[in-house]
Amino acid sequence: MQNNIKIAYLITAYHNFDHLKKLIEALNDSNVFFYLHIDKNSLLPTNLNEFDNVQFIKRSKVWWAGWSHQKAILNLMLEAVKANYDYYALISGSDYPIKNNDYLYSQLKQGGEFISIKEGFPSEMKKGWVTNFYFDLFYRRKPNKPIWIKVLLKLEKKISLYFPKKKFPFKKVFFGPTWWVLSHSSIVYILDFLDSNPKYEKFFKNSYCSEEILIPTIIGNSNISNLKGNLTYVDWSVHPGPAYISERHLEVFKSNYVSNEIGDNQAFFARKFKNDSPELLQQIDNLRSQVP
Repeated sequence: MQNNIKIAYLITAYHNFDHLKKLIEALNDSNVFFYLHIDKNSLLPTNLNEFDNVQFIKRSKVWWAGWSHQKAILNLMLEAVKANYDYYALISGSDYPIKNNDYLYSQLKQGGEFISIKEGFPSEMKKGWVTNFYFDLFYRRKPNKPIWIKVLLKLEKKISLYFPKKKFPFKKVFFGPTWWVLSHSSIVYILDFLDSNPKYEKFFKNSYCSEEILIPTIIGNSNISNLKGNLTYVDWSVHPGPAYISERHLEVFKSNYVSNEIGDNQAFFARKFKNDSPELLQQIDNLRSQVP
């Protein structure tokens, strides 16, 4: 397929660098550029030197579910938008395409914004993600947490219990998965909006999983239209999720229609993969050559 659409892949990663290399190889062509944020808690990968279309952006420490992840995403957007691409695809270093690249280009040629959002919070618990107070200083899923983390977790609860709830700086709240593919005009709008409304960043700095709320809410309260649903398959059948992609998912990927996690669009990417899955990736590559 003849293609003139330029794509910037915005990738957040912190481990599984063998898989990251295979991800870049699978997506790579003359129309794409990769911007990588590597968590400062990790070592930089040393296996990507062969690529001349990979740029590492300035690193910061990222803590799961903290504002630091959203900030890394915004920094990727700020760096990539300078080069004026047609589309910007936010993915993780643990993703992998399950269809051939022509499928993605065919979708982008039709236009639209590939993001899944819904008005309101899915539950009262998730409403608390932004009304309560959260530190962005440690890994929350860490087993056998040290004393200092346990103290901070107790302090969080006291702050949320005894201090006034934060007031929303927006009329309506929208919620959705972290991952998206957005046009240049939408990226510019989001960045300009945040630059003009610093209260948004201030509000979300001590929230939880802000990457599932901030950008969906900005888009939901804007005139951005033609929202088509995101392009990422995720299996939430296990707790805590998501499930790692394994051979049992191959039957799902053989279908001509693989739903994203919301059910409002087809998936092009899947997540998440382990580092030691070259045979699985080869089987997916075989499927990619067969499935349109």
